Amino acid sequence: MFVSVIIPTYNRAATIRHSIESVLEQTYDKLEVIVVDDGSEDESGEIIRGIADDRLRYIQLKENGGVSKARNYGVSLAEYELIAFQDSDDVWRPDKLEKQIKLFEKYPDSAMVYCAYEFHNNETVYRVPSEKYPKEILDGEIYPYLLQNNSIGAPTLLMRKTCFESIGGFDTAYPALEDWDLALKAAKAGRISFADEVLLDAYRYGEGVSSSYINHYKARCRIIAEYMEDMQKYGIFDRLIADLFADAEKNEVLEYVKNTLILALAEKKGV
Repeated sequence: MFVSVIIPTYNRAATIRHSIESVLEQTYDKLEVIVVDDGSEDESGEIIRGIADDRLRYIQLKENGGVSKARNYGVSLAEYELIAFQDSDDVWRPDKLEKQIKLFEKYPDSAMVYCAYEFHNNETVYRVPSEKYPKEILDGEIYPYLLQNNSIGAPTLLMRKTCFESIGGFDTAYPALEDWDLALKAAKAGRISFADEVLLDAYRYGEGVSSSYINHYKARCRIIAEYMEDMQKYGIFDRLIADLFADAEKNEVLEYVKNTLILALAEKKGV
């Protein structure tokens, strides 16, 4: 099985080489890498073009259109049925793809395979998903768990292109958390397999894709509105609202979040 790896990037000259090389140096080497430069204004393009590997394709967009649009465009160019995603400031561990491919071979009916990762934020490092969760709820029918936990980042994913296309790809309306929404749609579509091992390292550098907490709150409100009926079905809607408001109050943006949620719910209902 061959894999198409999509890497969106925007002004990541300091990290993009390490990110790309961590994919090209995988122990599983049946892959192509498609880097979609989302209108970078730094030296990213020069650095990418300087990487000599026939498996690397560099696509330069004229204008910045956002990470979801860049990823979707990359998938449209993918030659292979299996697709994976990498972020331009993250690093795959050498055997990531090899171990995920083995899970696909073991569970061929899987819509998607994901893995654990370590998130590095300044001096803080923590594992996602947390080891407090038993593997039984992280593998298989994980939709109820995912409604309550955003723990599948885009760079952890290996999925079928047909599945990605059937669920509509990344929703460009999300200003953040677009990977959570994609994982939720995939979990509703079929079995999700989990590699219970840390296979990549995610880093936060300045203003990354999800670093704006305002965008985070906007996206969180949209998730709640989009999946409200299922959250109510599983009896978790009220708790998730309470958690959202408690978090917003702590960050002194409670009124903003309340108004944003009202608008998101109204939009969902078509008011």
